[in-house]
Amino acid sequence: MLEGALGFLADMDAAGMPAAALAAGLRALEQADAVGAAARGAMLAAFDAQDGSVADGQRTARTWLVHVTRVTRRQAAEHKAVQALAEGHRPLHAGLRERTVTKSEALQVAKWTRAIPEEYRDEAEEIVVGAARAGADLRALAAICAEIRYRTAAADPDDQDDRHLDRGVSLDTTIDGAGVVRGDLTPQCAAMVQAVLDALAAPQGAGDLRTHPQRYHDALEEAMRSL
Repeated sequence: MLEGALGFLADMDAAGMPAAALAAGLRALEQADAVGAAARGAMLAAFDAQDGSVADGQRTARTWLVHVTRVTRRQAAEHKAVQALAEGHRPLHAGLRERTVTKSEALQVAKWTRAIPEEYRDEAEEIVVGAARAGADLRALAAICAEIRYRTAAADPDDQDDRHLDRGVSLDTTIDGAGVVRGDLTPQCAAMVQAVLDALAAPQGAGDLRTHPQRYHDALEEAMRSL
């Protein structure tokens, strides 16, 4: 049935359709992809638990995906990340099923919430899914994750003044004005810096080709400009 429905869509004369109808179709496909990811994650988790790959002569589900379903290693890695949502990120997996978050949003948020202590993670993800349901975009979700990470960061085990003497930041500049930053941060400062950078470094859609360090650089620049 799925193949038949998708085949019907693939055979349509998309060029003859108005932009509004195409937009509706593209939104629907993205939502269907989210539900499909929820299904794939649950099925892969069960398949892995039963060592289903062994019957086809494969040692792991990842190699099974590559050699049996004929996906690339990169795609297999994404499928395994979706499996991880089903196994350890229940609110995000539920958000996929109810089409509240897209697959790419869920995978990105899961990366951010891994830095949140485990005892707070489910509640944090429920907050994020609730915000997405209310219309929050990825940048807003990043800010929420960063705030929760800051609020739940472990306290410094040693509050003695001399503990905080082991801190410092240096900024070296070249002749043309480019700079190199080095530093040792206290736990509280590191948590705040991480929160700010994560909030401002969210990818700006699928067309954002910046690397993670480049996005952190731009986030730092934006934070300084705001101050």
